[in-house]
Amino acid sequence: MSGARSGTATGERTRDGQQPPEQEPRAQGAHPADEHGRGRSVPPARRVGRFGVVAGLNALVDLGVFAALVALRPSPGPQELAVLSAVAVVAALVHSYVWNSRWTFGDRRARSSLRARRAQRVRFAVQGAVNVALGAGVVWAAATVLDATTLPRGATDLLAKLVSMAVASTASYLLMHHLVFRGHRDPV
Repeated sequence: MSGARSGTATGERTRDGQQPPEQEPRAQGAHPADEHGRGRSVPPARRVGRFGVVAGLNALVDLGVFAALVALRPSPGPQELAVLSAVAVVAALVHSYVWNSRWTFGDRRARSSLRARRAQRVRFAVQGAVNVALGAGVVWAAATVLDATTLPRGATDLLAKLVSMAVASTASYLLMHHLVFRGHRDPV
């Protein structure tokens, strides 16, 4: 296999007249990924699946913190419920960043410089602020509407939170995909 390692065996040179660096030959079918297996773009269906797994775990964090806070402050009104929900969402956002930046969108993070990762964290914080505000607003609106029903108070609180989580999770995925972890332009 003459010339397979680099241009040195064939006498090739780069534009500036230098010999290209030595490169190890890759096994047939091997992909140029880093030591963590990142480097290959995650297929859209797999990315959505990973986001779903992380979202499910985020939901457990969010609901767990929310339930604990509501237990400490029984029968909160819609405004208090919105504040408690916002605190729970912040806890879930910390969890979300760790898992989404390393797993769901890890292929995009692997190619980022330190400066790009800082910018990515700022974009995540903006997405998080939108998520908190949207979630709190939906909880407040849903709790206000549901308070007029004959459902028990605990059921209305939980239902308002679940509606909020569905809306905020959808917005969160779209913001993370198109703003926070932008990189390749996947179709989803």
